Amino acid sequence: MWGRLRDALLNNLGLKLASLVLSLLLFAHVITDQQRESRIPVPIVLTGIADTLAVSGKIPPRVTVRVRGKWKDLIRLGIKSGELRVDLADAVPGRFHHSVSVEDVRERVIPAELSKTVEVVEVLEPRTLDLTIEPRKAKTVPVAARIVGIPSPGYAVRGAISVDPDTARVEGPASVLAALDTIYTLPVDIAGEREKIQRQVQLDAGTRLLAVEPRRCIVTLRIGKAAPESSAQHL
Repeated sequence: MWGRLRDALLNNLGLKLASLVLSLLLFAHVITDQQRESRIPVPIVLTGIADTLAVSGKIPPRVTVRVRGKWKDLIRLGIKSGELRVDLADAVPGRFHHSVSVEDVRERVIPAELSKTVEVVEVLEPRTLDLTIEPRKAKTVPVAARIVGIPSPGYAVRGAISVDPDTARVEGPASVLAALDTIYTLPVDIAGEREKIQRQVQLDAGTRLLAVEPRRCIVTLRIGKAAPESSAQHL
């Protein structure tokens, strides 16, 4: 019986495999040809702002929109969709208000080859961009290392922590720079260390509203045996 079953399975194996592949392709075509709705995130990019101005406040990184189309076209859209570019060429200091419309997304985000097969149904969030435009300022501030963790037991940081360069030029909105007196590095983890550390570390601008130069520095610190604790005095 097992022999007959094996023969039935292996007989014309190539033809059976080809039939299976064709069936799967037909099934995939039927499924991906059906109409569906989907939510897609679209990155927001601000362009055209004058060199003397800067945007302050929280800038939404993306807008979420609802689209409808054949599944295969929505898959292509997920791969090829562009950015929603918002032009700030006419912005002046103060509030800048921009409504994100279905037409904006259709014209600026949907690729031309999908514009007739994918429908932009609705802009979900945010529907408006409320930005604050300020004068752009620059200043030089000290750089400090942000250290986290503790060395191996019996070891400690010895001496001062060196940062090179020890200052950075920061540009951005006037209100942000007014409150900035130091810029820190990203955390330098010294957990479990027991010898000298020298690392190139990125400066932490804290927000994409700031431009920092240089963007990295060298942090150097020495770790050695901890000084023994002084013995307690006997009374």
